[in-house]
Order: sequence, then C-alpha cells, then structure tokens
Amino acid sequence: MKEWRFRVFLDDSEIGYHHFRLTETGSVTRLTSKAEFDVTFMKIPVFTYRHENIENWNSGCLESITSVTNENGTHYRVEGGAEDHGFQLAATAGEAVLPACISTFAYWDKSFLQHGNLLNSQTGEYLPVEVEYLGEHTLDTGEPDALAHRYRLDADDLDLELWYSQEGHWLALQSTVDSGRLLRYVLE
Repeated sequence: MKEWRFRVFLDDSEIGYHHFRLTETGSVTRLTSKAEFDVTFMKIPVFTYRHENIENWNSGCLESITSVTNENGTHYRVEGGAEDHGFQLAATAGEAVLPACISTFAYWDKSFLQHGNLLNSQTGEYLPVEVEYLGEHTLDTGEPDALAHRYRLDADDLDLELWYSQEGHWLALQSTVDSGRLLRYVLE
C-alpha cells in the first residue's frame, strides 16, 4: 500500500486536504482518494469542495471509475468501465464511449504524463493535454537541497505544475485557479 496525504493551501491559507491510497491485489491496482476544501472570508464560508473517487487499473489502463463531487453546491457523478468496444462512461454531463486504454489525471503514476488525452475524474470530460518538462528544481520537502523534476500540464482551463522525486515519486502539485490565486498541495 502507498499513501499520499496532502495538506491543501489557497495562497498561504490552509483550506483542507486531499488523501490518496493505492493498493495492489494481483494485477489490479486500486486508487481511492478523498478531498475536502473549505474557503472562508471573515469566517463566512465562500467555497466548499468534497470529492471521493475510486479507480481500478490494470496494466496501465483505467478499468473502472466511480466518483462523486460537490463543488460549491454543483454535484457531479462519474461512472465508467472498460468494455470490449472501449471505455463506457456515464457522467453528469452525459454518456460516451472512449478508447479502450485511457488514463485519468493519475498524478501518483508519472507515466500518465505520456497520454495525449486524460479523463477528468470530477466532471467526466475527456480532455486533450499538453505536457512540458520544466527541468530540475529545488523543492522544500524537509530534505536539504532536494531536487525534483517539474512538469507543467495544460488541459482546457487547467494549468497544473507537478513535482516528482529523482525516483519518480509524486511530491507536490500547484495550480492557478480562476480567481488568480495559487492552489498548492503539500505532503504531510
């Protein structure tokens, strides 16, 4: 079992967490994740986010997904599974048949950066993505002078930066959100 437990910050204010757990049983890898964010202004709630996701993987391909999200009162549901004719997807926005071997934004597995399209586990959108390697950068992980590989990922209105250790382990994420503020994931 592997776990990533991130504290989530909006600029310098901690707003919640996003936890990931990866388990392997035979050839199947299961990812479960849960996120809770609460943004307040003068102690008044202005934004809430709840997300739960279960993904099953086999040989680098998404086998099934179930997710529910409440983004500030807007509810999303995504369900899908691999079939003989492709990946059958049912989401709040509608149904689709996607290619047989797809990936989500599987930050925990650096190989997801090689895909040209990714499934958004919150909305069910299958998005074209562009990935740019930004080189090695020092990342404050508690280790002196820890060098990390940094990537930028652009997809639709998502602009993410991801950091991976020299061994390929996921270390951090940041994104500029709609309001121009910086959303950051920091390992606990």
